[in-house]
Amino acid sequence: MKNSSTSQFEENAEQGDNWEYLDALLQGSPVATFVIDANFKVTHWNQACEFITGVPASEVIGTSDQWRGFYPERRPVLADLIAAGKLEAASAHYEAGHFRASLIVPGAYEAEGYFPHAGGNGRWLYFTAAPVHDAQGNVVAVIETLQDISERKTAEHALQDQNDNLEKLVEVRTAELRQAKDALEGDIKRRQLVEDELLQRNNELLDLAQERIQLEDKISFVSSTAMTAMSSMGEMGVLLQALQHYNGCKNFREIAEAIIASLANYDLTGAVELRISEVPLEVSSSGAPSPHDAAVFARLREMGRIVHFHSRMMINYDRVSLLIHNIPKEDAEKTGRIRDNLAILVEAADVRVAALMAESGSVSRQGAILTTMEQIGAVLSEIERRQHESLSASSMAIANMTSNLEKLFVHLGLTPKQEDMLLDLVNSSIDQISEAQVGQLNFQQELSKITKQLGTFLKN
Repeated sequence: MKNSSTSQFEENAEQGDNWEYLDALLQGSPVATFVIDANFKVTHWNQACEFITGVPASEVIGTSDQWRGFYPERRPVLADLIAAGKLEAASAHYEAGHFRASLIVPGAYEAEGYFPHAGGNGRWLYFTAAPVHDAQGNVVAVIETLQDISERKTAEHALQDQNDNLEKLVEVRTAELRQAKDALEGDIKRRQLVEDELLQRNNELLDLAQERIQLEDKISFVSSTAMTAMSSMGEMGVLLQALQHYNGCKNFREIAEAIIASLANYDLTGAVELRISEVPLEVSSSGAPSPHDAAVFARLREMGRIVHFHSRMMINYDRVSLLIHNIPKEDAEKTGRIRDNLAILVEAADVRVAALMAESGSVSRQGAILTTMEQIGAVLSEIERRQHESLSASSMAIANMTSNLEKLFVHLGLTPKQEDMLLDLVNSSIDQISEAQVGQLNFQQELSKITKQLGTFLKN
């Protein structure tokens, strides 16, 4: 039988380790990020978030003052609305078209807007918020990321102003050309002058078009930077989902398959080895690992925490090793992010494997106790059956004895009073014997009932 207090301790310890991994990951991320728990309290506020909002982490960690980074007075941020389950009300806080569901992380939402109090001088911010669930599907935290898109918005506004000016200029030039055309019909000399003027103004339009191209190049650069940050957030979402999924894994194969599924989310293939007995459990992206993979595990599992060679990488922990076949070599920055995320993934799997190994010993002992209780229950049932048979046989024998006594009275020559006294004595003795047998049977039934209740408790 599993000890509930010990299980809760192990789950809390494992959750605490995951929070430490998340805190280390967020502090090293260039994306501004903060996390609130189910009680709307800030649990993480990384350095990038301090830079964008101008609010130090020491002033908001452990409080519900996350609004201070964005608004002059208290009001819910997107993470608060998701934690409270008020998604319909969330859209009312943002301009039309600036709030939508995320295409990357299920249950996440994204929005953008101008915050005049952010960072002291005001900023345009693009932000996403995603819930984090426990094994039972309950929201235990919400993570929100922020990106400063002020430069992009400035470029967009400049481009829009340029387009407006260009359209007005085209309208003016069109009107002037129409007037010039009318003038050309009556005066050849004026026609030549108008052509010269058209050439000059055409050059001006070409200059304006060149400026527009330069503005579009700036917007492209800003968009590329934003896409890089969004990719990083998507990779972090894969990691968070994997850590969350580990809590629901009931056996070692589910843990191995969860690691392989996470590899697929990174567009990677590989194999994983779980050392849970003398014969390791090995699973790969193609099902069973190849002989070559098994040889690589045997050769490299003791060579260090991370071993990187060409397009392959091995990550080793005490009970878990992960072999990746196709690490991207052309993008060093992406390779570094994936390496760090997978290292956290394998370490968390190693912790979960240790927890399952401890739990399996407890389950074995519980099974032995349950088997013994079932055997005791079977013996008690047999005793109860035999007692029912004995009680029936006794009742029949007593009835036969009473009948025989009545027949014997005729031959004994007893008076009616003597016959009644003798029958009363016999019946009284018979009743006492019956009560003793019924009492014994009731005791046996109560004992069987207690045994069944104990067996049910152990199964649950």
